[in-house]
Amino acid sequence: MDERDKEEVGKVAGGLVGAMTGARIGSVLLPIPIVGTFAGALAGGVLGTEVGKRAGKALIDGAGAFVETIRGANDAPATPPASPSASASAN
Repeated sequence: MDERDKEEVGKVAGGLVGAMTGARIGSVLLPIPIVGTFAGALAGGVLGTEVGKRAGKALIDGAGAFVETIRGANDAPATPPASPSASASAN
């Protein structure tokens, strides 16, 4: 996945989360049926898209690094660490 794709994924995800959150906030702050929800969703979607565009790449890179760390830990051979008492008795 290249940088542009990561930015697009961030924009879409941020826009969806922002619109849903904004709709709920708009319904509370502007209690006119449909109008408050629409205004909140519009504002939240725009704000969420901008935040997602900037933060999406970092989140995707971080998630990828986390998954690689887990995969690397599972691929490592399971050798128990040498205990200090075992090396002391060998001398």
